Amino acid sequence: MRSKIIDKIKIIRAEKGDKYAVDALKIAQGLKEWFNENGLKSIETDLFFNNLAVAVEGGETLGFACYGTYDGIMQLIWLAVERNHQGRGIGTALLKWVENEARSHGLKLIQVETLPDEDSYEPYKLTRKFYYDNGFTRIAYKKARLEGWDDQIVLEKRL
Repeated sequence: MRSKIIDKIKIIRAEKGDKYAVDALKIAQGLKEWFNENGLKSIETDLFFNNLAVAVEGGETLGFACYGTYDGIMQLIWLAVERNHQGRGIGTALLKWVENEARSHGLKLIQVETLPDEDSYEPYKLTRKFYYDNGFTRIAYKKARLEGWDDQIVLEKRL
């Protein structure tokens, strides 16, 4: 069943400032348990300065992946799926799209930062499970550099 649902979804590269960038920010704003005020400000900035892929079905934007490269590594900056469409494989499809984008440019690693395993906050338990289930491993712990921000772990996947 899941593959039939995914077959209807297209992953496309968005352009800076287009309708899809606005949709991506709206999706993030609807996921308050994942994205606080600082996070939403960062998402808005990152959508402007980095690359954006969106999952679209029937003209509706269902999810997004914001990504870029640094030091020869694909950085997955933000990944989110609209609440009512979570669990349909859209996040996995977006991740696979970003992985393929990395491979097409000769990149061998993809990294993402998220709240540490030591943080018991339930939404981020699900986030970490998603990444671990998709082949990521924990490679580092980073202390928060700014007041009001959380410590992070760096997860990495070899492509």
